[in-house]
Parts: sequence; structure tokens; C-alpha cells
Amino acid sequence: MGLVREDWDFSRLPARELEAALSWEILRECQDVHEIVANAKLWLEDRLSKRKPPLSREQRRFWRRRNPKLSEAEKASLQARVVFDDFIPIHEFNFLHDWTLVRRREEFDRWQAKQLRPLVWQWNLPWLRLSDNERQRLCSILENSGRANIVHVGSWRDAIGYLERERLDRGLPLKFHYSNYTTVLLTINRRFSRKRILTAISRIVDDLPSDGIARWSARGRKKRDLLVALERIAMMRLLHYFTLSELPIKIPEAWRLYERRKWYDERRQALKDFRRRSPYAEPEKFFPLSWETKAQRSRKA
Repeated sequence: MGLVREDWDFSRLPARELEAALSWEILRECQDVHEIVANAKLWLEDRLSKRKPPLSREQRRFWRRRNPKLSEAEKASLQARVVFDDFIPIHEFNFLHDWTLVRRREEFDRWQAKQLRPLVWQWNLPWLRLSDNERQRLCSILENSGRANIVHVGSWRDAIGYLERERLDRGLPLKFHYSNYTTVLLTINRRFSRKRILTAISRIVDDLPSDGIARWSARGRKKRDLLVALERIAMMRLLHYFTLSELPIKIPEAWRLYERRKWYDERRQALKDFRRRSPYAEPEKFFPLSWETKAQRSRKA
């Protein structure tokens, strides 16, 4: 696949999209995502076996009631869910029905397929080539997933399920608005730091705008760090396709954008960023797809 401008120019990326774009571009650099996505497509098309591998006689004695092995379909869906975890709103899958375990699995698979379908068909596109609506949708999922286990605004759906389980006083307030005051029922996980809790609450406040609430700066130090990480990926990709001496001639726009940077230092830092944010259990064993430079390939030849 050739290099396009959206692979290396993130200069006009909105601040809100930086974190989602970095997660997306890291996925595009993962070596085995091609195979995982191919298997996920087969699962979505219902072309993988749902039968579990048989157990040996010794295993059957130990696992008397259930087979712990995964079928081909289960493996494919699980691997895809791990890879695209940042963009799947797993906290939204709530159920109030008295389902059996089998029915619950069926409903979850149906819900998961709906979430995975647009991801597996678009994952190889640069972030900036996704539609505006899709980018905003993925940004919302990432933002909400990141704060869901810190601070959560209870919805009526959540509240009804909780009241059914706990048999609480149904007169307790859930969420209501009165004049200039807004009362919201929050659940706060206090295992997290005060800073993270306040950050999550500030995002909720942003979703409930009021004339009397001061807005936070849209681009802080963290946003700048995310942009720098994306630029490092861009330089790594450019060195994968061109030598440093070729860049000013063959792709001058990119050279002007990054000419003052230390290209090979930034490339090494891109590797550290990749390993820190990639979904691998042992990231130190993996390299980005664009890690090898054109100069290295030339020396090998």
C-alpha cells in the first residue's frame, strides 16, 4: 500500500481527535492485525465453525461440565475485540432481561458484530480518510469508555435495573433540572486519583453546557504530546518509503513540515510510543510495520 498525505500530515487534525487518531494509527502499524481482521470478516459473514475442539479423555475428567476451548468463531471475535477495544463501547452493553447464559451470549455476539463491522472494513484507511461522522463517533466512544469506570451518569435504564436488583426506595432522585441548577446522580470509583476523577467530571460538565460554567482550554500539554506522537509515526513512515536525502526532492511538503526535527531520534521514540500503546501482551517483541527504513532495505540488497 502506497503512502498518502493522510499517512504523514496531521497538522490540521482537530484537538478532540488526537487521542483517537493516535490509537487508530497505532493499530494500522500492528503486524498481525491483517490476519485478525480477515478472521473477523469471516466471523461476521458466519463462515467460521462454532463447534469447540474436542477434549482428550484426561481433559474430560477435569472439565466435566463445560468445554473451556474456544471455537474458531469465538477466537476470531475475541481477538477482534481485543484489537479494537478502544473503539468498542463495552460499557453500553446492559441488559435487564432474565436471559439464560446462552441467550445472553447470542445477544452479546449480535451487539458486538454491530460494533465491529464498521471497524474491520475501515481499519486500513488513514484516520483522516474516515468520514467526519465516523471520526466523531469513534472519538465519543473513546472518551466515554475512558471515563466510564471513573465517573458515570446513571441513566434511567441503569437506574431501573439497579432498583430492580437492590429494591431501593423508588423516590430517590435520578436526574432532574431546575432553574440554573442541574442535579446529576454520579457513581464515582474512588480507586482512581482525584485528578482523574475531576477530569472525568469536567468532561461530563462539557456535555451539559451552561452559560455560567467556564470552559477548559481545548489544547493542553497532553494534546501536544499526542500530536508529537502522531508526527513521530509520520516520520517513521516517510523513512520507510524514502531515504532522508530523497525527501526534499520527492516529497517536499513533508520535508518542510518536519525538516527541523531529528528524524532518526524521532523514529526511535516512535518505536517506544508504539510499544507503550499497542495491544500486545509482550510489546517489546514487536516492531511497527513501517519500522524498517528504505536505507536499511537498500543495504540488504
